[in-house]
Amino acid sequence: MSYDIIKNIKIKDDRVLVKSAPNNVYPRTFYMEECPSLSKILQEQGKEALDLEIFKQYENGNFQKGNNKYTRALHILLNMPEYVHFNWRGGNSKEYETVQENRKKPAYKGLLLKALCSRLPKDKFIISKPHNGQLCYLIRTTRRSAKFCYERAKAKLFHFENDCKRLKECFTGAEFWNIEKIN
Repeated sequence: MSYDIIKNIKIKDDRVLVKSAPNNVYPRTFYMEECPSLSKILQEQGKEALDLEIFKQYENGNFQKGNNKYTRALHILLNMPEYVHFNWRGGNSKEYETVQENRKKPAYKGLLLKALCSRLPKDKFIISKPHNGQLCYLIRTTRRSAKFCYERAKAKLFHFENDCKRLKECFTGAEFWNIEKIN
């Protein structure tokens, strides 16, 4: 499935300009272009409708990457307990059909707006494990590996404890990992 890697989204003169590149084209070249469909939403329905539509594109997986309010809101949304009724990821085809029906209801739009207006929690979590009589801390992960070091200051910070738990499920030997809440 193809998606756009987003570098920047700007609003200029009632036009929405998106700097992006497709994920499956190499060499990867980013272009700043007007997105006519988003510009039309901005002109006809306003900024709030535009924000909601951009956020829907991130939630659907059509837009990815970047560090902006939409990626932060997506992180919050994926950790909301009520999102389970609208989550299209995973499950079988019957569950997927039910989820698609749920996504047409006004509650879905309300949940997206709630996530968009929410802030990341102040609590942060790190993962540690004992090694050679000392604690070492998770600093980086890929799909197949996790890298640890002895310096706590370099530890990867997680905003949600559920993210730590999901990560532990991906690795063998993770039953010895500890999740620590830091202030």
